[in-house]
Amino acid sequence: MIILAFDALDLHQVQKFNCKNLMQKEHGQTDLSDFNQARTVVLWASFLTGKNMEAKIPIKTQWTFQLSPEQTFLKSFKTYKTIDVPAFSYKQKNHEEERKLLKAYFEEKATIEECDAAVWRNHEENKKEFFSHLGKSDLIMGYFDLADFIGHLSFGITEKMAKVYHELDKIAEQVKNTGDFVLIISDHGMKALGRFGDHSKNGFYSSNHKLGLNLPKITGFYDLVRRIAENEHATN
Repeated sequence: MIILAFDALDLHQVQKFNCKNLMQKEHGQTDLSDFNQARTVVLWASFLTGKNMEAKIPIKTQWTFQLSPEQTFLKSFKTYKTIDVPAFSYKQKNHEEERKLLKAYFEEKATIEECDAAVWRNHEENKKEFFSHLGKSDLIMGYFDLADFIGHLSFGITEKMAKVYHELDKIAEQVKNTGDFVLIISDHGMKALGRFGDHSKNGFYSSNHKLGLNLPKITGFYDLVRRIAENEHATN
């Protein structure tokens, strides 16, 4: 199984930029109405555990929050690889650099070009690692925060967001012919604030299988992923 975890991937932007590889056999919006805020770590932790983790993850320490495998659907797989997944295998150093540059930008101590360069560098690192492990485990889950970070600074700049979405669409294209079950999922969407962007409660999901879902809750994918793991064990 392949899970592409695209932070802030927004249904309306996927449609706007005609990202056909992101729009698989079934795609749509997720229901985040159970959450007071669309917080990145909370939503990914809730996806992994099948439980609303909002009350258990304080805002001040959210970036260092970490789950054990036994708390997640990962325990259902004989072998798995996760790359930079928030609340599990998050690359703290890389994202601390991104957040520091973001803060510095608004304090007029860093340029937008420096911010963009950092997130693209981290993106390329994750992409290289993801494809080097593709096909080597029962489950691979790769996390990419490009749409989120670039969106916060440039959501209102169409050319930049088009480049981001076309990059993510290319990643989806590269995995679609593997023969594996593919799930593309975002934690939340993005809304415009002038040239900037902020989190919105319109998350995205997509699968290369017909699932028959309609506004699924992000916590509901826990059972789906575990069923896929059980089917894989039964056929092996």
